[in-house]
Amino acid sequence: MNRSVFLSLFYFLGLVACQSKHSRHSSDPVGPDSTIAVVKETAISPDTSLLSLKASGAVSVRDVLAQGWKLEDADRTHWNEIFWDSSEDKRQFPELALFRDLTVTENARCGIRMGKWELNKEKSELYLHFANGRSKTYIVRKIAMKQMELVWQKGRDSAIIQLSAPAIVHKRPLDDPFHPLNNQWRIKPLAPESNEQLRQRIKEYTHFYSLFFWDNHQREEKDISFSGLPCCFVWYNGGIGMQSRIELDKRWINCFYSESQAFKAYDMLADLLGSHTLKWAEHPTSWIAQTADVLGQMAGKL
Repeated sequence: MNRSVFLSLFYFLGLVACQSKHSRHSSDPVGPDSTIAVVKETAISPDTSLLSLKASGAVSVRDVLAQGWKLEDADRTHWNEIFWDSSEDKRQFPELALFRDLTVTENARCGIRMGKWELNKEKSELYLHFANGRSKTYIVRKIAMKQMELVWQKGRDSAIIQLSAPAIVHKRPLDDPFHPLNNQWRIKPLAPESNEQLRQRIKEYTHFYSLFFWDNHQREEKDISFSGLPCCFVWYNGGIGMQSRIELDKRWINCFYSESQAFKAYDMLADLLGSHTLKWAEHPTSWIAQTADVLGQMAGKL
């Protein structure tokens, strides 16, 4: 097995329930009932908050590593283990988000874990250290701007994994929705929370989705994937609604100490959506940017 790391020098070219009314007039919902929302957008200029690694000249291996990686494939022996949730009998979409401040978010859409990462160049090994005390070791076999091949060491066993990345990162890591500090709201508390703590949790939740929509807008994404992300909203092309209480996303409920605490937080969000204090652009050029802006307003009012 070739354990050497090499950096390729070429570039791989609202309101309370959706069955009633919702905030702002809109068309059919685009999620979360559907995994992928197909979005038709006019071309926009690249956002200045993003940095293209391809256009930035010489970059280090650490800089190339520090981006959002999607696991695309694995060897046949381990494919089901990595990409299939046997308990729910559905496909998983594992990811690895590494940041320049050496923080990491693993599998934001299918079993999130957060922590720190480090690279041992001499051994060509990538170490992930998670907040729960567990760790994971990868051997970096190949790496280029947009492609990487890792070997996952599992005791005496190992799995070969292929990953892809866009070679575009945020200049400020905290602008990335999947940065660990933007996902603390997803950590289930160990005890019931006060109203102020619940308000802070949903403030961070709403801020996450504002960043998430801005990120998709800035990257000029045409397909937005909500797969695996806890949510109580319903997204419309020009509006935001609330899921009905009876159909409320269990992944979102599990971000709270109990179901009753989740419903209390739900009511806080519903009250804010129904307060008529949110400003929607009169002539939006992008419903994605419009939604990001309104979510930012919500976070600011919580």
